[in-house]
Amino acid sequence: MGSGQTVRARDAKQAERERLVAEMEDQLGLASEHPEDEQYISASATEIVASLKGRKAGWTVERVMVAFIRAACDAQRKTNCLTEILFQDALERARTMDKDFKATGRAEGPFWGLPSSFKDTYNVLSVDSSVGCSIYCDRPTIEADEEAGLVKLYRKAGGIPFCKTNIPQTLLAFECRNPIFGATSNPYSASRVPGGSSGGEAALITLKGTPLGWGSDIGGSLRIPAAYSGCCGLKPVRGRWPVSGQRRTVKGFEGIKGNVGPMARTVDDLILQSRTMINMAAQKDGVSFGGEPLIHAPWREYDAPKKLRIGWYTDDKAIRTSPACARAVEESVALLRNAGHEVVEFHPPPASQGLKIFAALTSADGYRQLLGNTGPDPMEPAMELVVLGSRLPRFVHWIATKVIKHLLQDSLFADCFAQSRPKSVHELWYWTEQRDLYANAFRQQAWETDNFDAIICPVQAVPALEHGRTKFLSPLCVQTVVYNVVDSTVGVLPVTRVDRSRDAIAPDFLQESPGSWILEKRVYGGTDPAYDADRMHGLPVGVQVVGPAWEEERVLGVMRLLESLVGYK
Repeated sequence: MGSGQTVRARDAKQAERERLVAEMEDQLGLASEHPEDEQYISASATEIVASLKGRKAGWTVERVMVAFIRAACDAQRKTNCLTEILFQDALERARTMDKDFKATGRAEGPFWGLPSSFKDTYNVLSVDSSVGCSIYCDRPTIEADEEAGLVKLYRKAGGIPFCKTNIPQTLLAFECRNPIFGATSNPYSASRVPGGSSGGEAALITLKGTPLGWGSDIGGSLRIPAAYSGCCGLKPVRGRWPVSGQRRTVKGFEGIKGNVGPMARTVDDLILQSRTMINMAAQKDGVSFGGEPLIHAPWREYDAPKKLRIGWYTDDKAIRTSPACARAVEESVALLRNAGHEVVEFHPPPASQGLKIFAALTSADGYRQLLGNTGPDPMEPAMELVVLGSRLPRFVHWIATKVIKHLLQDSLFADCFAQSRPKSVHELWYWTEQRDLYANAFRQQAWETDNFDAIICPVQAVPALEHGRTKFLSPLCVQTVVYNVVDSTVGVLPVTRVDRSRDAIAPDFLQESPGSWILEKRVYGGTDPAYDADRMHGLPVGVQVVGPAWEEERVLGVMRLLESLVGYK
């Protein structure tokens, strides 16, 4: 239930959200009553802007905004994906832009007239960045300088922020639930999660409630929702994108570098977002990022070789990849091979070591600052395993680790659990060095020795999980976490769907698996496994496309090629 402060904040925020959504439904009508909206909400971002600037019949900024507001309200009713509502302000801004365009003929900026949502972490003028915590409610962004860097650039490019979207408590989970706004559901199944921590964005994008979205990623927070919900996303590397103006749940932490990034329904829209933001950030163009240093590296169109050299793998040796997620990689690789590209199986450094490094660094203060964000709020179940090790007395933690390793004989689980605890400065420096050694070994192998143009691999061992399953399965993030430790540019796109007839588990599926048997038993074993191809039938399945640091153009180029080959619908 939570404290009185939690209940009061929850009730007030949810009532305000309901009032603002209901007002728009009363004023504009329901999405189901306006099938003519489909032409607007199904258009790509590029098509929308071109239609507006070209004065296409029936297209105005206000008409587009109305269509997306109705779609966003509908998505909220289906998935509970919204947090802050700016619909009325966005409508007024749309009308002003139409009036100015009629008077002057000027429509400036690559995002001119385009609505967009933002993850709740982004500071947006006049509304909270509560991140689902009661202590941050009723603390709106007042000064324009406090807005997130990407929000400033979006406005400068002619775009209109019109809502913010839900996240999990503290952001370090993929359940997408918090005590203030509640749980967000998967757009394909109300019984499943959309991923996290950018889960609200992914749900809204997939349901055509926004043409573009913006998330963030420190352990898969942008990529897991894209894969679970069936949309596209890009995790850049810090340097070309401003990260200023975010509600950070762990201030001063540099052990793993998080970043912001675009989300959309298509790779072409990701390219529009990336090209625009990277060029504007490089030029600054009168926008202040509060002194944040950025690399002056404008967009470079990717000139792909006629024959790409693509590395691939399906099994990270930590948790066996499900048949559906392995098939997604294998079918992608086959299409690339048939298109004339060279595909080579890749054997990366152990993913379990990457997960161990991630756990060691993120828990270095015993998660004190992370949990400090919760204040009087109850802890969400998805957080329990993440922080369990750091909350146990040191001796109890030591005993538990020994039991898991020697009695239960799961060394992989034990080694990761052993590092989830507070650390001395000496230990922190040790694990920082281990991060650098691991990342450099990975980069050298992938980009120098094997000379890959890109790598294709699973996003996670399984497609979207049911609500509540993440309580004991947070280590499934291992396949995304690796690329935060390595600090790679990574994109995600949907390539297929779960098929009950092709993706069922064989009786010997886990035979001789080197992965964690404790986790694999929860995922695949017993009478109620987390992975069930029959119950998951029809869910989207995505893949990761990995490239070197600061190679957004290359990664997006390979993603666009793959998207054209798979023909995902």
